[in-house]
Amino acid sequence: MENPRAKEILEHLNRRSPLSIDELASLLAVSTVTVRRDLSELENDGLIIRQRGGAALPSNSIEPMFHQRHKQHLELKKQIAKYAAEQVSEGEVIAIDVGTTAAEFAKELLKKNNLTVFTNSFQAASILAKSQHQVYFVGGMLRKSEMSMVGSIAKDTVLKFNYDRFYMGLAGISLNSGPTDYSLEDAEVKRCFISKSKEVIALVDKTKFGKSSLVTVCEMDDITTMITNQDDGTIRREMAHFTGKLVQV
Repeated sequence: MENPRAKEILEHLNRRSPLSIDELASLLAVSTVTVRRDLSELENDGLIIRQRGGAALPSNSIEPMFHQRHKQHLELKKQIAKYAAEQVSEGEVIAIDVGTTAAEFAKELLKKNNLTVFTNSFQAASILAKSQHQVYFVGGMLRKSEMSMVGSIAKDTVLKFNYDRFYMGLAGISLNSGPTDYSLEDAEVKRCFISKSKEVIALVDKTKFGKSSLVTVCEMDDITTMITNQDDGTIRREMAHFTGKLVQV
């Protein structure tokens, strides 16, 4: 982050969140126009949540919009997506979750051939529309912040089919809380995919470990393989009771 004011805004929000634009302008000794410009930069990087007249840090109960999270830790997500796609074999029937890492995974699948793909992610379906794969977009109610399809129609549809692998995203994962997500509605659809899949592959960048969000998605043992990044040992501590395969790329 090159903008020193943006770093200072994050420091102030770490001390107290939310803060109004007027409060930030006073703290930084700049104009409200300058603050708004800095907040736009931070929002685009997925580091803050814009609120009416101010800004806040993301929390367990506040989910950043898809476009806000997209650039955040992008290289980490790309590493995971590339490795995960390399493990996919021709002819498989796979399911792809919602989220920014899942969208990067969908991009990598453009390099593969002859897959049958189910997803409730509008973003993943849009990406895979450019492929030769057989793509099934699960219907339902559109959850606009995540561009996901949720609700009873989505759940009923997912439960009608069987999948070789479900590629799942999470908002957080920790020793105490297990796999968690922001949204109850998205979590319900994830559980349906889990129940109908031979394998569950979690795609989770290293910044999510040790964090917990609003709703527990599943038991740790429901996950077959966890694909994440190399780190300093935090991940293995948080995954101490994980019995599946842990892959760090």
